[in-house]
Amino acid sequence: MTLLEIIIPVLFFLALGYLTLEYSLLIPPKKGLPVLMYHNISDGLADGLNIISSQLELQFMYLKEKGYNSLSLKQLSALMNEGGKLPKRSFVLTFDDAYKSMEDKLLPLLERYGFYATIFVPVAFIGKSNLWDDGGIPVMTAASLQKISHNPHVEIGLHSFLHRSYNDMDSDDMLEDLRNCRQTLEYYKIPYFNALAYPYGAYPRKDLKFKKEMFDMFNESGLEFAFRIGNHINPFPFRQRYEVRRIDIKGTDSFFIFKTKLKKGRAKVFA
Repeated sequence: MTLLEIIIPVLFFLALGYLTLEYSLLIPPKKGLPVLMYHNISDGLADGLNIISSQLELQFMYLKEKGYNSLSLKQLSALMNEGGKLPKRSFVLTFDDAYKSMEDKLLPLLERYGFYATIFVPVAFIGKSNLWDDGGIPVMTAASLQKISHNPHVEIGLHSFLHRSYNDMDSDDMLEDLRNCRQTLEYYKIPYFNALAYPYGAYPRKDLKFKKEMFDMFNESGLEFAFRIGNHINPFPFRQRYEVRRIDIKGTDSFFIFKTKLKKGRAKVFA
């Protein structure tokens, strides 16, 4: 056997290993429910938290062409409560922080493609901007949120009151946070679905005793779901309603990476 005959297979398997680690090439698609997480929609800037509107439409177009079924959280709750079967190729759309771009750019796309989306609102910042990031991206006003909440393609959810990490709260703080969110939305007459997206995806995961107390409190308070990050496809029905994993879709993701995340939860095996 020549040196070349040895090197070529080695290079082939090294390349295959690299492509699997970086792009999950040999990892089979996962069964279950992908929950996609987005943030701001931009016309020019693409980064971890900003996706260009044309890029988002390309993703929606792909979902529609491939026969994916968009589920609202209300529909998801009914399936969980009634023991229903998940429709083939189901997915859930979520958008954090209630930026004004969602009113201007997301809503027309939802209507065009017939999709549903849940917009998670950091309630204390309604009509302000993303001050938790020291940023200047405008958050929707109460009037805008009230208007879009009546659109059949949109649900409003909770993203804490002050965009504060649930890792930094005790159970009383959490209960007050949920109460402040609900009372403020009710004051502004903004209908909402009782679901929470943890700011920064953070909550007390390692303290099992406290986590159980927190989940019991969530249940008693009427919370339907709570969403973390995690970059996994969720088995359905959910093992735990308050640890539903979402897939972080970034503006820097190529179209190939988006399709990989949709089917497998993540691109990089160890991301």
